[in-house]
Amino acid sequence: MAVVAVKAAVAAGAAFYLGSLLPSPVADYNYYAALGAFTVVGLVVVESLKESLRVLGAVSVGLAVALAVQEVAWTNWLTVALTILLGTLLGALPIFGEQRTWAPLAGLFVLATGGPDPEPMALGYLVQVPLGAVVGVIVNLVLLAPLGSHDLDRATSRMLDLLPSQMRNYAEFLTEPASDDRRQRADEVITVNARELVLAQSHLRWAVAEGHEARRGNPWRRGHGLVDLERAQAIGRCAAALAGVNAVLAVSAPAEREEGAALRRAAAVMLSRSADVMEDWGSVGTDEAIVDSAEEGIDRVLTQARRMSDDDGLDHLLFGTLAVTLRACLDIYAQDVASDRPGASEPRHS
Repeated sequence: MAVVAVKAAVAAGAAFYLGSLLPSPVADYNYYAALGAFTVVGLVVVESLKESLRVLGAVSVGLAVALAVQEVAWTNWLTVALTILLGTLLGALPIFGEQRTWAPLAGLFVLATGGPDPEPMALGYLVQVPLGAVVGVIVNLVLLAPLGSHDLDRATSRMLDLLPSQMRNYAEFLTEPASDDRRQRADEVITVNARELVLAQSHLRWAVAEGHEARRGNPWRRGHGLVDLERAQAIGRCAAALAGVNAVLAVSAPAEREEGAALRRAAAVMLSRSADVMEDWGSVGTDEAIVDSAEEGIDRVLTQARRMSDDDGLDHLLFGTLAVTLRACLDIYAQDVASDRPGASEPRHS
């Protein structure tokens, strides 16, 4: 945020100064240059270029509407309403995107401050706002164009916290005695956890997409952000494993026979040990014991699942599938998450 504030200050000040150097009467409206610069500063490089063009287009539409209205009538409540109406409708065209509000705003400024002779003010607006936007784009390029790292770090950290937390939660659930209260609580837990996971996945996907967009045309992209992006994508794939846990527990009935109960206990251990790996992902490449323990838990579930038959219900299929999914998730952690940590050893492969 501090970097964005500094860039906004530099861009606005530079745009204001450059705007004052233009011939009169355009120079009298140099504060609009500062406004145009502030609009695009802080956006990623490609977006700032795109948005500056959108600003120019929307401003032109608003000015055209206001000048046309001024030609047929003076400024009054009806012309103001008509300008806002037409500016809003024309600004809503998809081509203007998030800059659509410039159209009615530009028209309103012309009517409010242009007086009986709005052409100089309209010309100043039309020149100064795009000038400021161009200054904002240049400042963005020169002063550390954003790579989307902040949002990506936050979304990644949220997922890294959520994965082991929910797995431990499910492990505890699997070891509880069967009862009606337990089934009701399980439904609530699964629903809440699924909602949290979907929201976290959505934020992570958005942050990854923004990170890729931020790297396009960014002169600072070399050596920065790529490892974080790859790690975030890997963690997103692991989140699918946790979604699998939700699905398994949602359709799995409490075990009635000892074989089923033993399988669920083994699954609880598997989830708990997998949570250990995800909670301490920085040790995956260096601490063999933590990975061996999780692998042992997965092997035990697979072994018990293979021994059971369809007469015991579907748990052996459900938890067997879950074990295979968790193994793939551990591989992802070892190869794509922990292996990028400075000082980590070669990733282990199952």
